[in-house]
Amino acid sequence: MNTVHLTDEELEIARHGMTAYLHSFGHDEADTVILIRAVLARLAAAQPDLLAPAAVG
Repeated sequence: MNTVHLTDEELEIARHGMTAYLHSFGHDEADTVILIRAVLARLAAAQPDLLAPAAVG
């Protein structure tokens, strides 16, 4: 398990990127589609980490 800290803007662009990636696959890549949908579900469920340091940059 890994932790990645993203700003709101980074989270949004990750969602858009994964959605675009999902649309590039067809029915022959069912295992990849399942994995991408799982990642999108986790991104959608992301909650702010109140203990994380402020974003830099």
